[in-house]
Amino acid sequence: MDILRKKTQSTLLRRYWPWMIGLAIVCVALNYLWLLSQADFSVDAKSIVTDEVKRGEFSVSVRGSGVLVPDNVQWLSASVEARVERVVVKPGTLVKRGDLIVELSNPQLLQLLEETQWELEARVAEATASQVVQKSTFLMQKAVMLNAKLDYESSKLKLEAHTQLLNRNLGVVAKIDYEQTRLETIQSKQRWDIQQEVLSTMQESIEAQNNARIARLNKMRKELERAQQQVENLKIVASIDSVVQEVPVEPGQRISMGGNIAKLAQQDSLIAEINIPELEIRNVVIGQTVIIDTRNNKVTGRVSRIDPAVVNGNVQVDVEFIGKLPLDARPDLAVEGEIKIAEISDTLFVNRPLFAQSQSETAVYKISLDGNFAQRVMVTLGKGSIHQIQVMDGLSSGDKIIISDPSSWDSYQKIRIN
Repeated sequence: MDILRKKTQSTLLRRYWPWMIGLAIVCVALNYLWLLSQADFSVDAKSIVTDEVKRGEFSVSVRGSGVLVPDNVQWLSASVEARVERVVVKPGTLVKRGDLIVELSNPQLLQLLEETQWELEARVAEATASQVVQKSTFLMQKAVMLNAKLDYESSKLKLEAHTQLLNRNLGVVAKIDYEQTRLETIQSKQRWDIQQEVLSTMQESIEAQNNARIARLNKMRKELERAQQQVENLKIVASIDSVVQEVPVEPGQRISMGGNIAKLAQQDSLIAEINIPELEIRNVVIGQTVIIDTRNNKVTGRVSRIDPAVVNGNVQVDVEFIGKLPLDARPDLAVEGEIKIAEISDTLFVNRPLFAQSQSETAVYKISLDGNFAQRVMVTLGKGSIHQIQVMDGLSSGDKIIISDPSSWDSYQKIRIN
């Protein structure tokens, strides 16, 4: 009996298994047709990139690239026409203030310096001789004035004596002698007063001449100082402790007045010039914290200036450093800068979909719970960061969306994911 029952079961399986397989195929086909009817377009799951909406602390920042530039740059120029005699240092050399960089030559300046020195010496000698003559003339006039004073005093004494005798009526002094003495006394007084005025005027004249002579000598000394300074300026020296960036001259070259000779940059005083896309600059303000990445180190700074102009779609932002610069910091070093805009403690955010802009309303494809479909939905976006963006409305925490390029199916409301 057991053998006969096994044969019956085996016979039934052999009889119905084709129908079972066919039924399974029909079910699969119907399911596939149902899936096809749910969407007009299908994409391969491997060709899309998705991300999940999260809730938590969201850091808003913008990023840009740029270079380190010196905050204190000085050009050394020629103050006179000259010829380059020799170049002492090359670009990249560290120099101290006063170090010789380029030596110039100008024979005409050396000759002018010698002639100015000779002219000054001659004028000093002439001034000394004039002072001796003036002193002698002044002493002679002083002697004349003193003689006039003595004559007046003598005549005055004589007049006083005649007056006393005449008042006594002794007849010793005649009236005519008295009058003659009185007139002589008056004339002596006048001559003394005139000689005093002459002496005073002569003294004022001597002082004026001395002042004019001193002014001419000072002018000549200034000319000599200027000539000496021009000769000293033939030696181009560093004005600050710095690094030499450029020396655009070579020995034998003629340099005109004002021509650039060397460019100096203070190495320990650098700023970063970061280019920020114009669409992201609206949230950047002076004083915000910036993280500068030199590829080897990171250093903190703050926004110190925002250029008002847009150049090639970017706005230049200057960043001054707060901490000590790393050892690899040098002028023209390429860096990356991340500007911290805001910190939002509790909000929804997601990796930034392609072409999504901050503070805008855009369409994204939200993936269904079973992962087979993606539905087009409108989403309100808030502040954007470098790689992420805030979700204000339209999505919930845990929702998954497509963040890759949707341009090939963006005309469909619903797509199927294979």
